[in-house]
Amino acid sequence: MQTIIQTLFNNLTFLTTFLFFSNLFLKFFGQRMGRKSNWLLPILFGLLAGGVGITMMMFFSIRFHSGSNTIIVDFRQLAIMISFYYGGGWSGLISAVMIGIYRLFAGETIQFSSWIGLCNIMFTYVLTAICMKRARKVSLKIWMRTLIGTVCIYLIAVTIVNAFSHAYVLHAFYGVFYMLAGLFAYYVIKYMQSADETLVKMREAANHDFLTKLYNPRSFDRLFRSTAEEAEENGSSFALLVLDIDHFKRVNDQYGHLNGDVVLVQIAQLLSETIRKTDFCARKGGEEFAAILTPCTIEEALDIAERVRKRIEEHLFVLEEGQEIALTVSIGVSAYPQLSAERLFYEADQALYQAKETGRNRICVAESNTSQVDIPAHV
Repeated sequence: MQTIIQTLFNNLTFLTTFLFFSNLFLKFFGQRMGRKSNWLLPILFGLLAGGVGITMMMFFSIRFHSGSNTIIVDFRQLAIMISFYYGGGWSGLISAVMIGIYRLFAGETIQFSSWIGLCNIMFTYVLTAICMKRARKVSLKIWMRTLIGTVCIYLIAVTIVNAFSHAYVLHAFYGVFYMLAGLFAYYVIKYMQSADETLVKMREAANHDFLTKLYNPRSFDRLFRSTAEEAEENGSSFALLVLDIDHFKRVNDQYGHLNGDVVLVQIAQLLSETIRKTDFCARKGGEEFAAILTPCTIEEALDIAERVRKRIEEHLFVLEEGQEIALTVSIGVSAYPQLSAERLFYEADQALYQAKETGRNRICVAESNTSQVDIPAHV
């Protein structure tokens, strides 16, 4: 009895270790592979979970004989459930096939129990797929239903090979420990997910402006430095936009600071929607915003700046009490490599100041960039 409990406990310990390192694996490769992780991570995780199931059969299983059949008892079904939970259908199928094939050839010869073991694994996958239709969004109720179903599949399998009556105490202990281990695994998974979500929220709060949700000045400066370093290494170009809301003080004075915040939020939304997905935008402070356009030439930067200017000019800003007002912005533009990275902010600010001084609602280009491009009529 002590050996049975110890072996099942070893299964749980190994499974918990797998959960911890698999969570690190998902975060590490997910961050570095980007879009490739959408199809590659499920495959890798399926292979990993399959290896875990095989390892449990090799080193952490209980084996006993029932007639001419060898019965192998462990928690490999949980590896399939976890694989499906994290990686979806393909991940679960890969792990099930790996574990099933190993179970078929686990003994010295292929026995009747080997085929039943293979069927046990594949039925576990089918049941898991039916119950967990939405991977990573499984409730405790669905998880429990899957656990109970897999226990029933196991009991049917050992009954078919006439092994239940020979070791009913073992099967009873297995059922109890399996359910407890499954519940423990579920709460470990949920705890790690909750911790990851909290960490993401903290990072978002540290890197983004609390009002507009754009990057804050500190994180924007960090992005600017990394963009400049990458451009210097690759010989690529990028541009900087600095924009300021025209006569924003009048909004605060006439409609109040709460409506001023409403305007800032809408400006941020319009800016985010107009720039490209490869670009970064931030609230630099007060009514001033900035955007890094990468990769981008000075001609492309002027085109994007004009789209931003026109989009804001044509937009009616809705205030708290339903009033609608029109606003404009002035924009300064500078670009690398015509200007050194160290001077981009200064030159863009000077161009913005010029736009303000020459009538507002317009775009001005840094003087060092004007010789590199034909300036459009609206600039």
